[in-house]
Amino acid sequence: MADRFPPDRSNPPGLVPFAEARATVLDRVTPLPQREIPLSEALGCVLAADVRAGEDLPPFANSSMDGFAVRAADLAGASAERPAALRLAGEVFAGSARLPAVAPGTAVRIMTGGPLPPGADAVIPVEQVGGDSDTVLVPNPVAEQAFVRQAGEDVRAGAVVLEGGRVLDPAAIGMLASVGRSSVPVLPKPRVAVVSTGDELVDPGEPLGPGQIRDSNSWLLVAQARDAGTDAFRCGRLHDDPLALRRGFALAAAEGDFVLTSGGVSVGDRDYTKQVLAELGDVRSWKVAMQPGMPQAFGRAAGTLLYGLPGNPVSCFVVFEVLVRPALRKLAGHPPERLDRPRVLARLGEPVRSPKGKVSFLRVRLTVGDDGLVATLTGAQGSGVLSSCVAADGLAIVPEPADGLPSGAQVEVVLLREDLAWVS
Repeated sequence: MADRFPPDRSNPPGLVPFAEARATVLDRVTPLPQREIPLSEALGCVLAADVRAGEDLPPFANSSMDGFAVRAADLAGASAERPAALRLAGEVFAGSARLPAVAPGTAVRIMTGGPLPPGADAVIPVEQVGGDSDTVLVPNPVAEQAFVRQAGEDVRAGAVVLEGGRVLDPAAIGMLASVGRSSVPVLPKPRVAVVSTGDELVDPGEPLGPGQIRDSNSWLLVAQARDAGTDAFRCGRLHDDPLALRRGFALAAAEGDFVLTSGGVSVGDRDYTKQVLAELGDVRSWKVAMQPGMPQAFGRAAGTLLYGLPGNPVSCFVVFEVLVRPALRKLAGHPPERLDRPRVLARLGEPVRSPKGKVSFLRVRLTVGDDGLVATLTGAQGSGVLSSCVAADGLAIVPEPADGLPSGAQVEVVLLREDLAWVS
C-alpha cells in the first residue's frame, strides 16, 4: 500500500479547514443577474421565473392518427357483415386552414395533426376501413372523440408549464417553443476565463524544449468548467513578468464572470502571480486542509471572482470538483441541492491512509459486491498522477479526523461520471 500514497509530511501551520474554505467561497458567490435570451441559446440555463402558456396546447382539436373524420352516429350498428358506407367529402392535412364539413353519411380523409373538421366528432384509423376513392366502408362502430386530441389536452392557456429554477433541458426547450416563447428569462451561464501562467508551459502540438512541460491544466479546467454548465474559454498563456500578468489577469477579469488559474499559489513559487493578484484586488492565498490540493487562492481581481488552483494536475482536478464546481453552479443560479455531483456510499476494498488533520479525496473505481458498492484505489495517489483521475469512477472521502480507514469501512464517494448515476 505504501507505494500508492505520497509521503505523509507534517502538516504546515495555518491550515483552513475544508468545510470553512467551502463556506467562505460559497458565501462570496451570488447568482448572476437574470437576463432574457433567445430560445436558441437557453439550453442548460436555469429558468429565472415561471413560464405560463399563452395559448392552449394543442390550440385546436386534431387527429392523432391518419384516417377518416366521421360522425360517430353514422357508424352505430356497423359490422363486418354490414359495414357503414360513407361518401368521401374532402381531405384535411396538418396545417389546413379551409376545412370541409362532415355532413351525415360522409367522411373526410384526415392526416395526423390535421384539425378536426366541423361536423366530425371522431376519427377512425385508415387501417380499419376499406372502400375506394369515393366511398369509405367502416366495419365497426366508433366512440365519440375516438383518436381526437382536444384543444388544451396537453396544456391550458394560463397554466404554468415550467417553474422557475428548472434547468432548461431539451424537453423544456420543446415546451417553450410549443407555447410560443421565442425568448426566455434565465440566470445565464457564467463565462469562465481560464488563464495559464508560466514560461515553462507548451501547448499541445508544439515541440517540448528543455525543462518544458505541456499546458494540460488550462485544457482540463476549461473542460471541467464546461461540464459544470458554464461557457468556459482559454485566455492564452501569460509570461512570468509582472506587466504581462497584470494585463492578462485584468483582461480575463473583464471578459469573464469568473477567472480560473493554476500554479503560482504554492509556498516557494515565484512571487509574481501572487503579487499581481494582490494588487488587482483582494485575492487571498490559503492552505486548505485537504489532500490533494492544499495551496489555493481565492478572492476578487479587478472586480471579478478568481480562484487559483494548485499546479499539480490531480490537485487541480480535485480542487475544482469539490470547491470550484459548487461555486460556479451557484453563480449559474442552481439551488444548494444541485451544487455538487451525486454521492453514494461504498465500502473500501482495501485499507487506505490519510494525513492527520486533512480531508482526503481518493480516486477510486466502483464495483458491485455482495454487500453493495465496493471502492478500490485506481493506483498511485500522488498529486501528479493524472492517470488516477482518468481511471476513477469517483472520489472517496476520508474525513478529517481519520488518519486512515480499514478495508470494509464505509465511505462517501463523489461520482465523477454521468453514466454512473444508476448507482446513486
